[in-house]
Amino acid sequence: MDVAVLGATGDVGRQVCTQLVERRILPATSRLQLVGRPDGASGRAVHGLRADLVDAYDEHAPLIDVAHSPDDVVADVVVVAAGATSPARAGASLDRTRLALGNREVFAGYADAIARHGSGHEVVIVVSNPVEVGVAVMARTLGAHRVVGMGAWLDTLRFRREIAAELGVRRHRVGGFVAGQHGEDAVPLWSTVRISGQDPTERERTLRHLRRGRTLDGFPREVAAAQAELVEVAAVDVGAAYRLVDTWPADLRLVARPWMTHQSGAKTATATAAATADLVEVVLDGRETVVAGQVALDGEVSLAGEPVRGVLGVPLVLGPEGWTRVLLDPLPDDESRRLQGAAAAVVASLRSAGVEGGSRGGEPGEAGEPGEAGRAGCAGGAADPEGAGNTEDAAGVGGARDDTGARDGSPATEPSWAAQVRGLHRPGTLTALAGVFSTRGVSFDSLTTGAVDGDGDAGTIQVTFRATPRRARALERAVTRLATVRSVVVQETTDRPASPHAHADR
Repeated sequence: MDVAVLGATGDVGRQVCTQLVERRILPATSRLQLVGRPDGASGRAVHGLRADLVDAYDEHAPLIDVAHSPDDVVADVVVVAAGATSPARAGASLDRTRLALGNREVFAGYADAIARHGSGHEVVIVVSNPVEVGVAVMARTLGAHRVVGMGAWLDTLRFRREIAAELGVRRHRVGGFVAGQHGEDAVPLWSTVRISGQDPTERERTLRHLRRGRTLDGFPREVAAAQAELVEVAAVDVGAAYRLVDTWPADLRLVARPWMTHQSGAKTATATAAATADLVEVVLDGRETVVAGQVALDGEVSLAGEPVRGVLGVPLVLGPEGWTRVLLDPLPDDESRRLQGAAAAVVASLRSAGVEGGSRGGEPGEAGEPGEAGRAGCAGGAADPEGAGNTEDAAGVGGARDDTGARDGSPATEPSWAAQVRGLHRPGTLTALAGVFSTRGVSFDSLTTGAVDGDGDAGTIQVTFRATPRRARALERAVTRLATVRSVVVQETTDRPASPHAHADR
């Protein structure tokens, strides 16, 4: 399977790419696509990033590709790390409205491009802030269950770490989730916390100790007071500010510590990338796993008896097809009230960004109205020559247009293709070729080998297979990257007009 990282050369995008390779989440036959803008600095930097990753991890690196046009984003998982970021400096305050207004166009542009040119099955992980705006915009175009925001999972990992640190254990021994809005309106769900090895009585005693007699009703006031105190202390001694954070309860530390990190002039790129890599790994693993994320709800959760229809962070089940269901038991009163407050904050944030409602949009097969970026081109000015703003071709839930032109979700016959591969005459060439196809779920109709050239160095391999044009192009690009392949020519063999793609000898 393949992963594309939009905004690959940014602080977070670069870390995401590095961790995907370093943690060996992608096998050597998978493809990591680094996506930049043709008219920006990233258009040049993606080439350098690719070279740097290969230098560092050549022994186990996947096939690493570079793309600039939205048309060329081909992946099973798309990580959205493009767009503006919040400032990281002392005294800086996050203007969520300005950030939302700017990045809304980034989200809309890429969503429209993926809907028009994608397979209709990509899982999108939104990393860029505001996460909730990204989820709302992309879910309306691509379908709610294919889009997950990373923020609630990062907050969950932070919450677990803070609890583990106070108990003197490792994070993997602590369960529990954070819901709500990513950032200051995060809602720590104390009722979901579990500690490995503790029975219900011990857990209840531990939670009373950790919470220090507090409820979540006063949590927003505590967060505001903590930030004001940190500004004053950090003006004299940043180290003292962090030591002050260490004295507070775990749920308050969950919000205050990363906020202080931005105030210090650093960023949280490493932790953000680690949480993102976790979610990518879950999707690629093929098994469903319980995580937390921001998603576009349509009544799966009820608060105070009212169904939630909009974007909210919740515990959910994530797998290869996206998220499938929400796992949220009835909450204690203080958690329910705080989650209602966070839901209201998300609605206000979306409205200020010009995103109406934030629900997942129309019925299956329908798509939300594209943003201005979708009409003008892709994020940051990457023009879409084929007009990505055409809503007729946008993918909704279960109604994605595939490469053969089917728009009603019905199966379409995949065309046949013939690939002529000129490969080196050495062990491993056929194995590597087969690996590229198998990891993308494409089987050979036939595979034959020709005579080895006169110099005995290379020979021809003929492969026939069925795939959508989009998948055929992805296979061609991946095969071309194999070290044992010199050239590839792929041509459609059905009655439709031929679509030859060729790469010159290397």
